[in-house]
Amino acid sequence: MTFHLPESIEGLPNFCGAEQQIESAVCSSRGKSVFLAQNRIDFGHIRSAFANALHMHQPLIPAGGSNLTTAGIISNLKYMMDNPGIGDNHDAPVFHW
Repeated sequence: MTFHLPESIEGLPNFCGAEQQIESAVCSSRGKSVFLAQNRIDFGHIRSAFANALHMHQPLIPAGGSNLTTAGIISNLKYMMDNPGIGDNHDAPVFHW
């Protein structure tokens, strides 16, 4: 099953609107191994493991004007680094590290 998701719509990034296609892809692949045959780890013999995940999927935000079709786009971390005096933005270097 293949779906075409356009990269942009009317000149703007296509960030949403394909929820049904994404849900279908997730459901159809549930329980299937991805890249399992391509790795060298023998998961059957692991006796101990640790995993750590960082919350780094923050959305991009507009910067440099209120017109969303021409405003630059930056990450929340970039905004925090550029504005350390606002709220908890002074923590940005720690997040970056």
